[in-house]
Amino acid sequence: MSGARPLPEGVRTALGEVYDPCSQSWQRPMSLVDLGLVREVTVGDDGRATVRISLTAPFCMAVPVIMQSVEAKVGAVEGVTGVTVELDGATLWSPDLMTDKGRDLLSTARTEDRRTLPLAATDAP
Repeated sequence: MSGARPLPEGVRTALGEVYDPCSQSWQRPMSLVDLGLVREVTVGDDGRATVRISLTAPFCMAVPVIMQSVEAKVGAVEGVTGVTVELDGATLWSPDLMTDKGRDLLSTARTEDRRTLPLAATDAP
């Protein structure tokens, strides 16, 4: 380790590898970054990273898994000495918060669904 202070950009890069468990269960793996769930990233002079995230649903049952994943991925960034994950309950999630990449991933998955799902009974000729 170089002893250099980790940069918020390095922490954000690590957060791009933290996937929302619900998106994975729906076979649409999307990172917290692409979903627009990362509200703020700060890194103190002591190397302690603080990550504030919001959730896609107020009563998300996957909160512990998400927090553990953030702690593990961010904690692995060179120079990070500790990780604090804060929940932002004031920001309600909407698709408008997603990155362009996130919207593209979701659009592609939906296009695939339309190609592979059978027609609904009301759609049949």
